[in-house]
Amino acid sequence: MDKVKVTINGIAVEVPSNYTVLMAAKEAGIDIPTLCYLKDINEIAACRVCVVEVDVKGVPMRNLPASCVLQVQDGMNVRTNTPQVRKAVRTNVELILANHNRECLICKRNGSCE
Repeated sequence: MDKVKVTINGIAVEVPSNYTVLMAAKEAGIDIPTLCYLKDINEIAACRVCVVEVDVKGVPMRNLPASCVLQVQDGMNVRTNTPQVRKAVRTNVELILANHNRECLICKRNGSCE
């Protein structure tokens, strides 16, 4: 498997090219919050809680992509805790909670909700 070099919050990490940014962050010991992500079960980026700021070789991405589905690229620079990211995550969580059914006891994420 080919490896790529990615920098996440200033930490350089070399990971397989088929990794997502979320997987690379976990490998680097960096926590990115998620709600809808269930590895190998549900990787649809619906909650948008795992958004990150990214540039590839100095060229910024136009929007904040979801790290759970964004495949790593060589030379990628990822930031998980910028003001723009924090604002987007907060807004996304507020939107989710505005329509939340509050049936946490029967939710499949019960006990592992972030």
